[in-house]
Amino acid sequence: MTDIQFDRYLKYDELTGYLQAVAAAYPHLATLGSIGKSYEGRELWLLTLTNSATGGHETKPAMYVDGNIHAGEVTASMTCLYAIDHLVRNFGKDERVTRLLDRRTFYVVPRVNPDGAEKYLTTPSMLRSSVRVWPDERHSELPGLHPSDVDGNGQILEMRVRDDDRGEWRVSAKDPRVMVARGPDDVGGPYYHIYPEGHVQDHQGPPFAVRSVPWGLDINRTYPSNWRPELRGGGDYPAQEPEVRSEVGFIISRPNIGGLLAFHTSGGILFRNPYQYTDAEMDPDDLRATLEIAVLGTEDSGYPEVASGRGYSATMVEWAYEHRGMIAFTPELWDMYGRAGLSRAEAAAAKTREQREAIELKLLQWNDRELAGKGFVPWTAFEHPQLGAVEIGGWSSKFVRQNPPPKFLEQECHKNALFVLRHAAALPEVDVSDVKVERVGATSAYRVTALVINRGYLPTNITNRGKKVGVVKPDTVRIELGEGMRLISGKAEQEIGFLEGYMAGQRPGWGRGEPAKSAARVEWVVQADGGDPEARNVCVEISSGRGGCARRQALLPSC
Repeated sequence: MTDIQFDRYLKYDELTGYLQAVAAAYPHLATLGSIGKSYEGRELWLLTLTNSATGGHETKPAMYVDGNIHAGEVTASMTCLYAIDHLVRNFGKDERVTRLLDRRTFYVVPRVNPDGAEKYLTTPSMLRSSVRVWPDERHSELPGLHPSDVDGNGQILEMRVRDDDRGEWRVSAKDPRVMVARGPDDVGGPYYHIYPEGHVQDHQGPPFAVRSVPWGLDINRTYPSNWRPELRGGGDYPAQEPEVRSEVGFIISRPNIGGLLAFHTSGGILFRNPYQYTDAEMDPDDLRATLEIAVLGTEDSGYPEVASGRGYSATMVEWAYEHRGMIAFTPELWDMYGRAGLSRAEAAAAKTREQREAIELKLLQWNDRELAGKGFVPWTAFEHPQLGAVEIGGWSSKFVRQNPPPKFLEQECHKNALFVLRHAAALPEVDVSDVKVERVGATSAYRVTALVINRGYLPTNITNRGKKVGVVKPDTVRIELGEGMRLISGKAEQEIGFLEGYMAGQRPGWGRGEPAKSAARVEWVVQADGGDPEARNVCVEISSGRGGCARRQALLPSC
């Protein structure tokens, strides 16, 4: 069934069933395939969306959209499914959707990391990405506290353990759910240590180490651009994991991809390039295009665009620009702080105990108002098998902090799926605008003149970075001759460089500059030596790696 409700998070079998149903119900629009297999052998599903009646997927400018490369970021995969659902259901009904599917291709990989997402959705475990244990396969044997669901309520929360001598935390006087840092002059207690909920390996009493989970890989730090051995979670070498190898190989095999959106959670931010240097060091045309398209995402989602700067490396979006010359973004979906009426700047600026307490109190007020208090599990006494009397409680991290509570899921999917459409609309789009055929004097020779154009916002090379690294090839124009005709001047196939988009005619400044060079005129002289007059036609075709393909025919006038 193609009916899908965006009020819960789909497990892998459900996601698979939905994609299969879409491909079966909309064979003229959707084709289901796989770009490879995950570490545990699950298919990395790819749904290709375009109107097959207007051309093959490879002949049109394309968007690549993915989500859920990080295990717990399941809102991302649901947003990909929402975009799919919106496109197929509105084809033929909504003018914008219909035009896009007629003239664009969407390659959608909703769940890049199905193994991690399945563990996240079906167990209490929290993990970053791959389920492969790394860097130490003996991690579970290490002494110390290992996160686990010791009270069996299906969540891994926090434990507070009372220690009036050495405890670092105390209960807020304003709300007993809030823990605040103990002040330098606090005495008397009660005071607590706070640990992740879990069991202790080789328990010999405190102090003991607090261990992370055994799955230390971050496969969004393993792309080839600026990978370094010291990257946290970056693995042993770039594209080491099968999910990343599959993505990289697929994208390279589709030169028509010019735009990319990699959905993540959380934070309510639209990350963009550059990653390793400042805006001033980025190609100015590429930066302007990136910023202008980011505005569309901000209008739809409300998320501010943020340059990633030098904080991240070897990510998908960085690789997409640096190695493939694409305009690419990482929308970080869901902003719990924003929902509670807190700005990112306000939360980041909270330095003192009082400021942090105020932030936590405001979050709990939102929880009580909007979630009926269910987003925070009250501290509850529990007899820990190793630590004795503890209390377990805290925020429900999976579907409050990291992902929206189900009641807010559809809103989050909807506003971010709209950015997929608007980004796709900005891609270049070539056409053969006009073909004229004129007889040369009283001879049987004819001059053929074609005007080829780019009607899109972006140039056919997408970015200057793409030209610099050599991943985009110049646009070519080719003429095909009908029966009894031969070419006597001009090349049958010729490169014309790249066609600017209308962005180029909007150069910033006081003056309006000059119109974009978004068209080129190409001429040939052909000889008609005979044959059926009804078959004496010419066909002009433009082929652009990222701007698509287009053809136009013209019949030679009668002698």
